[in-house]
Amino acid sequence: MINSQSSNSTEFKLERLLVLSQIERWHFWFIGRQKLIKQLLNKHLKKGSLVLDLGCGTGFMCETLIEQGYKVIGLDKRPEGIKLAQEKFPQAVFLQADATNIPLEENTIDLVLLLDVLEHVDDKALLQEIFRVLKPNGLALITVPAMQWLWSYRDENAGHLRRYSFKNLKDVLKSANFQMEETNYYQFFLFPMILITRLFGRKKSTMRDLEEKPFFIFNTLMCWVNKTEAYLSQFISWPFGSSLITISRKIVPFK
Repeated sequence: MINSQSSNSTEFKLERLLVLSQIERWHFWFIGRQKLIKQLLNKHLKKGSLVLDLGCGTGFMCETLIEQGYKVIGLDKRPEGIKLAQEKFPQAVFLQADATNIPLEENTIDLVLLLDVLEHVDDKALLQEIFRVLKPNGLALITVPAMQWLWSYRDENAGHLRRYSFKNLKDVLKSANFQMEETNYYQFFLFPMILITRLFGRKKSTMRDLEEKPFFIFNTLMCWVNKTEAYLSQFISWPFGSSLITISRKIVPFK
């Protein structure tokens, strides 16, 4: 939820921040992604580690990180989200700052959480800054929208600059001296439905709005589908999906 510094994108609007803050606790997309993140953290990161949630919005994932036993710093450029997060989660430290100029010393963070932020900004510049603040062999847990041909009104309105293929994401991470430890697609099971909503939602908000206000029974079913997929992702590498999720390691180059 970081504002882009590129003149080619639109600013992440307050109205979108508020909409997402209202649905992220129950919507099937967020529920499945949260399970994936917990699994990866439990597998790759020790309890008590220091995590920077970059683009923390109103602090939803900060709450999850605290519950999982991590020390948390949340950072976002929008002051509205930071204010709400500070009030709700006094256990964490919150910073209002630009993602490409993180007010932290180098080599201090164990893991940076970057959830659907990279597509909003100059990704190479942001990864360089993440590399700076991470400890040697530190980790970056990143999610991004996948497959450029799924581009729709949703992307334009959110201020996205791009969607990623597996190769695109691997290449930009490698150029910033990150090595993928584990990478998978997300929403493989629901991909046919997503494909339809994107094709019919190229120019208008109608399909996006319907997707964000599912009926209770439908949402409950889709939550089960996404949580099941998340569990199986520990054993299966999905061939495609609407999002990519990776946990990648900072590799300090030899001098």
